Amino acid sequence: MRGAALLAALGVAQTAAAQAVPTDAAGGCPISPATVASFFDSGTVTLNGVVKPADSTVALAPNCGFFQWTEQMFLWLTSPAPATYGGGSHVMFSPQFYTVSPEDSSGRRNFIPNSPGRPINMFLRAMELGPHGLPIVMARTGQIVEVPHEMPGQKPPSIRLGNGKLIPGTQVQNVRKTEQGTLELLDAHGKLLAPKVLKLAPIVRQRALLSADRPVPVVPVKAFTSAIQARKLVVKGIPIFIDPAGNVIDVEPGQADSGVLISQNGSLIYYIIAVNDVFAFHRTMQGAAVIPGNTNIAFPTSMADVNAVVSFAASKGHTIQDPKALAIETKSSWMDASKVPNPNDYIQVEAVVPTFDKSNPNNWVPNGQTTLKLVMLGLHVVGSTSGHGEMVWGTFEHEGNAPNATYAYNSTSGMKTVTQDTAGNWLFMPSGSSGPFNATNNSWTGTAITGTPVGPSPVLRAKPWGSNDGGNPANAAGLNTQVISANASVISQLNAADVRRQYFQLGTTWTIFGAPPNGGNEVGTNHLANATMETFVQGTTPSAPSANCFSCHTTNKVPVSHVYPRLTPLP
Repeated sequence: MRGAALLAALGVAQTAAAQAVPTDAAGGCPISPATVASFFDSGTVTLNGVVKPADSTVALAPNCGFFQWTEQMFLWLTSPAPATYGGGSHVMFSPQFYTVSPEDSSGRRNFIPNSPGRPINMFLRAMELGPHGLPIVMARTGQIVEVPHEMPGQKPPSIRLGNGKLIPGTQVQNVRKTEQGTLELLDAHGKLLAPKVLKLAPIVRQRALLSADRPVPVVPVKAFTSAIQARKLVVKGIPIFIDPAGNVIDVEPGQADSGVLISQNGSLIYYIIAVNDVFAFHRTMQGAAVIPGNTNIAFPTSMADVNAVVSFAASKGHTIQDPKALAIETKSSWMDASKVPNPNDYIQVEAVVPTFDKSNPNNWVPNGQTTLKLVMLGLHVVGSTSGHGEMVWGTFEHEGNAPNATYAYNSTSGMKTVTQDTAGNWLFMPSGSSGPFNATNNSWTGTAITGTPVGPSPVLRAKPWGSNDGGNPANAAGLNTQVISANASVISQLNAADVRRQYFQLGTTWTIFGAPPNGGNEVGTNHLANATMETFVQGTTPSAPSANCFSCHTTNKVPVSHVYPRLTPLP
């Protein structure tokens, strides 16, 4: 059941279908019935059937080969785990995969083995991280701003006024928003303070030629590799970001550096990072030391590379069932199944999650944990492939999450523009909302969730199909068509009752020839932002500055993964 049919079955007015996958794309990257059938272990498309991983040792042909790789890997990861994997609800939660823990007090992470029949552990929102592993916000001009954690007893930052005078941040007692969307700071007497604002040059767009006839705008990643450092001052629940010289940084009001996503019905969103055994044993081969950022260690990209990992794992008593999958990392988002109107239309899992005392509406405090049935909202699929040590990055969402901003694609009757429509029954958007979109209402302080009050924010998928259109939807129509056609062909061929039909690929990105990302060589749908995982750094329009999967990575070595360097090896 898809799009309008799904809404009709729920008794919901059919006024929103912008998130549905169009079925009339012309050309693009359709995937043939024979190819889709070959994905399945049985060689035939079956209801919720087991799918094999793509052979990542085979070179992928741009662009369609990459989109097809992502489609197959999604179906594999969400397949029921076969007996050869040791059981489990799904492949990505089988003993062939490991959950990655949050950082401990020393900054290290651990591999948590999966055990069939035992609920997995999920965690509160994993915030977006900058090039130095710190939480981030985005300046209006597109630069990434990193916000180090405040130390206990640390004095509030000082603010530099326009006349050059430094004043204690404690003198700011109130904040108000202007019609222009900027913040005004006031003292205890209501007197307007005029801080010096850090002047940043807008990011200049570069162009990467993705096809012979259509150059697509991209935001250069190099603008993010040396992120601005800032401290945070919170006044009346509104964060103000200040650089080391005391200058106020102009960000969209409502941004926070540690945002917590909450659905429109008040459900917290939980997250989990999982990696396959190739990833885990490859990391274990490197020893206990933290891997430095300038390392030459690379993920396996060939059969010869992975054979060394297979041999090492065997020496530890583990058999790698699918070495040709190479190294895989996933990140997924989940919510309480009892909070969605149609849980059977979602991939489900039992998990242990944190609970909170919500008696103070502005300050939710952890008070324990519980086991819940959760439904999957989104999934990042990341893996090394032949010639691509920077890894291929794809992402999926459930069709009921949030509406799309306006986009265009090439249909069998010519170019079509699908206009933004927020009406309908969405998990993260009130029906008919006009925004503001993607603003952070809640922050995780490390000891509590805070807000004024804690609550949901309207979420819009600002970059439909993962492309920045430069202000003209037609600019991205060709690339959109490729992703849409790959989606539509797979969805149409799955069994009508297969729950995986309810999810769609937003797109996939990689670099030209697998080179280190440099700001002009990220291709495919190079503005990928999952509405449930990059909610607050995706911008608010298809042409707004935003981060992408390579925004804080400039390497094709193992530190391209945020979790790999500081993981403690397996025993």
